[in-house]
Amino acid sequence: MEVLNRMAYLILEDPFITAAELSQKLGYSEEKTIYYWLAKAHYQGLQAFKRAVVGGRFRLPAQIAKETVSQYGRLPVLDGFNADGKPILTKESLSGSLAANVLGKMAWRYHGPSQGPVQSGDLLLLSPLRDEDPAKWVLAGSTKLPTVLMKVTTGTDTCYIRPDTCEIANFDVAMYRIVQIVRNLF
Repeated sequence: MEVLNRMAYLILEDPFITAAELSQKLGYSEEKTIYYWLAKAHYQGLQAFKRAVVGGRFRLPAQIAKETVSQYGRLPVLDGFNADGKPILTKESLSGSLAANVLGKMAWRYHGPSQGPVQSGDLLLLSPLRDEDPAKWVLAGSTKLPTVLMKVTTGTDTCYIRPDTCEIANFDVAMYRIVQIVRNLF
């Protein structure tokens, strides 16, 4: 029954939802409509139905997302970085669930030796690094091989450390926050 499925999804969102809130969200004018559907499905009341839903005894059909890719836009894919560490864009872009990542502003595929949590072939979702960013892992753009660094902040002091040697690194190029690492995508 479609009505029970919709009720179950609302209960999973908020297990403490009341019959009045359910009826309002489902567009019914009275609470007794909720109890009508529960009785028709042989449930003793709202609490019994909630227990069945939360306990997994009420099986919900898989729900397909209704959002389209156009609502999210596209995430540009980088070709690399110029001498200043600024991104070089390609004509490619990612769309769908990766583009829905609101924190990432661009994507870049890393090809090089493992650096910290980053391995060769990983797709890095990046955003420009700001001083107040709580980022732990950052990317220092360079034309040869961008470097993955660990950002350490103590009070007002911030330093960047190479994860392989634990030495402090100094770069005069643009830095990017690694928002997400996507492995084995393609």
